[in-house]
Amino acid sequence: MPASIATVPDDRLLTVADVCALLQVRKSVVYAACDYGDLECVRFEGTVQLLPDRMRGRIRFVVATRRPAPHASGPLGGAAVHCESALRGGGNGRTLRRFGERMGHVLTAILLIGGASIVDHVLAARKARQAGDAKTWLAEGQQALAHVPDHPDLLISMARAQAANGHATDAVGLLRQAIERGAGLEVQRVQEFQALPASVELDDLSVRARRNLAAVSRAEVFAVLPDATAQPEGVEYDPATRRVFTGTTHGEILQIDAAGTVSTFVPRGGALREVLGIKMDARRRLLWAATCVYPELFSATQGKPDAGISGVIAYSLETGKLVQQAWLDERPSLHGFNDLAVARGGDVYVTDTPQNAVYRLHGGKLSLLFRHPRMSLPNGIVLAPDQRHLYVAALEGLIRFDLRTQMSQPVAVPRDAAVNSIDGLSWHEGALVGVQRSPYLARIVRIELSKDGASVVRTVTLNARSPAEYNQTTVAVGKEWLYAVASAPAIDTSETPLASAPKPQILRIPLEVATKR
Repeated sequence: MPASIATVPDDRLLTVADVCALLQVRKSVVYAACDYGDLECVRFEGTVQLLPDRMRGRIRFVVATRRPAPHASGPLGGAAVHCESALRGGGNGRTLRRFGERMGHVLTAILLIGGASIVDHVLAARKARQAGDAKTWLAEGQQALAHVPDHPDLLISMARAQAANGHATDAVGLLRQAIERGAGLEVQRVQEFQALPASVELDDLSVRARRNLAAVSRAEVFAVLPDATAQPEGVEYDPATRRVFTGTTHGEILQIDAAGTVSTFVPRGGALREVLGIKMDARRRLLWAATCVYPELFSATQGKPDAGISGVIAYSLETGKLVQQAWLDERPSLHGFNDLAVARGGDVYVTDTPQNAVYRLHGGKLSLLFRHPRMSLPNGIVLAPDQRHLYVAALEGLIRFDLRTQMSQPVAVPRDAAVNSIDGLSWHEGALVGVQRSPYLARIVRIELSKDGASVVRTVTLNARSPAEYNQTTVAVGKEWLYAVASAPAIDTSETPLASAPKPQILRIPLEVATKR
């Protein structure tokens, strides 16, 4: 491998010719890697360019030919191609993926990424903070904040780290940014901020932060699930029958009638694994579920059998019978399907959180749709009514993908808003509705977009810290209500649990509050 590969700046856009010269491979190999998602690319006026910021300036690219070794047939049905080579490179190795097939042979690429991801920096900063290492806390956190400069959680963490290192001016500046974006906290109760010199500005920020912490209490309990271990995630509403559906990590789908009575729609023990997202195809009267054996993202070992397999499954809304299923098993590459969106034409789009990707189900087959370098841990997803634009919620914020041009871009956000780390995402009357679990936000928010849909105009809080004790995760739009899932105990800004045990439940919020401008 050419030594010059190590000198490529992280922020440089590479043409295909550049990559061919650096990696000493043909153009067809690079284009295939782009098509299959093994190399991230963008297109400017027809020119393909590679984004090396994920490469972290140090790549080893190995091309080999191997015959596909199918997995043994099992409950998934069908066989998947298994990448034979083990992932190498220690904690810096990210994944091994199949990206091409010719003459019965599989062309495999090993893309090993040197350097740390944003998640690595966040975890390292947290570890340093807990160990009392203020210098490392600041250094690691600054790396994360450089990637996501508008995330309220990171802004507050770095404000604390700056204060712990004696940088009062920088600490107050970062704190101000977080509060302007809606973060709520008791400033004077944060140990690092207690050492900041008194000032009128700090007093003002403390008042504003406390105001942001106030509850917006519009939710009421619609139904409590009978099994306290159920861990519900996705939620959907069927206007034809006025039923609410929710899936659970026990591999089941429950239905709730208009009176709040819970019953089983799809029982445990079938094709479903952990159910993380559900969406309805109203035209075909189908209920789709994103299901997986969700892998341990931050562990070198996997404790669950079959961790990393994922699928989408459709059930008849009339009978509850399985109609269609498609699975993805590429271990040791681990997938974790999370949430999904359904197009009027029947295509299904699903987020794959561990792979920082969105997949498409078309004609019964799953294929990679896109990745974006500013789309870490994608979660909620919604298709706009124009059936052209997908909105995806990620750690960094919102990504909009144009299905016609295949172009993706971050959604611009004003200085007084935050759309980071949204879990569930829905659409209602020209705006997005998202659920933010951060203890500094803890809210369901209406996200109003510009006319072209490319930027956020403002956010409006629909419900916040109500009920305060339980995290809300996903939301569905009904006729008169928004329905939201709540279950796990929430934590406050000091990381103290607000409940002693989970209480899986479905909340509802009057829809009229979501339509007020």
